Amino acid sequence: MIKIPSQYDVELGFAINDKIEMALSGSPEVKKYYQITQRDQIFLPENQEAIAAGATDTFSEITNLNPPTNQLYQIYKIMIDGNVELYLKQPAATNRWGTQRTPQGGYLTDRTSGLLGGQKLNIYITMDNPPSIQLVNITRVEVTPRLFYFGWRYSIKEISKPATYTPILVGGLAQ
Repeated sequence: MIKIPSQYDVELGFAINDKIEMALSGSPEVKKYYQITQRDQIFLPENQEAIAAGATDTFSEITNLNPPTNQLYQIYKIMIDGNVELYLKQPAATNRWGTQRTPQGGYLTDRTSGLLGGQKLNIYITMDNPPSIQLVNITRVEVTPRLFYFGWRYSIKEISKPATYTPILVGGLAQ
């Protein structure tokens, strides 16, 4: 029986012994099944380089969000300290938060992010599949933003297809 992802709260995450069906965005027909064996919270603050007024950074991989083998990361909030737009790709060629008609994707700002409100996210990350971000300074002054990632780190073990599981997709829908 499939457990619909909306049946759990992304901020509470998966529980130990939950079972998941994992597919990667590049090959969603290939599915593997895992059991959550341990879990821990992620709170990752990252200082960014200063961005000149009106400037756009290039996309850069978040190497601190590249889990080791047999781990899965789930990011449910990104808080932004600084007046910038944050664009995210995962995998590197797939914009997140956009649609087919808005290929540049959506973005987060300090007003749409935040721990006690803001946009809930649901970004799953596996080994060698970390997201990449691009920051755009929308002001007329130099900004040195700080980003805070909140989520869960899970230890997982591969299992045969269980009777009940929650399907997840790592990466965005390919356009």
